[in-house]
Amino acid sequence: MKKHSDGSRHRVKVTDFDDVSKDILMTAISVFRCLIACQLKGINIKLMPSAIKMLLKRTSHVRGELKTKMQSLTRSFFGFRSSDSREVIRQNRDLVESLKEGLSFVFKDWTTKMGIYKTKLLQDGINVMWFANRSDEGIVYNKYFNPMPIKVIALMLTAVSHLSRSYP
Repeated sequence: MKKHSDGSRHRVKVTDFDDVSKDILMTAISVFRCLIACQLKGINIKLMPSAIKMLLKRTSHVRGELKTKMQSLTRSFFGFRSSDSREVIRQNRDLVESLKEGLSFVFKDWTTKMGIYKTKLLQDGINVMWFANRSDEGIVYNKYFNPMPIKVIALMLTAVSHLSRSYP
């Protein structure tokens, strides 16, 4: 928290810094998002404590953004339906159970369990999260995504697993 001269407090934001620091922080935030996704090690960056605190809050932001982007993809990919109807709720529940069985959701063909880790949902999610436009991290910092880190794939599959279980 930043304390103002009038005694009020607020969270530190990029806009609290001068123009040069803003540019550096925006780049650092973008790189940090890649580091979260890729779990890279050995980078030693010295920043002010308030800037470090702000960057560390981005971890949950990335998870939240991924969950939001994957929600509609997961729903449409597996055919979950929204309804208060008992029949639809039962169908969704049955679908969740079939996806949990043997981790079916990780397969290209989740009914026959063929093509492990080749599901189109995985690629679509990665594209939406990191490669949607030319300013996204996957394009700008492509060296962190080539080859695609196993931890990114695990993060995506964790999101799909969580989201598929959240349908009643």
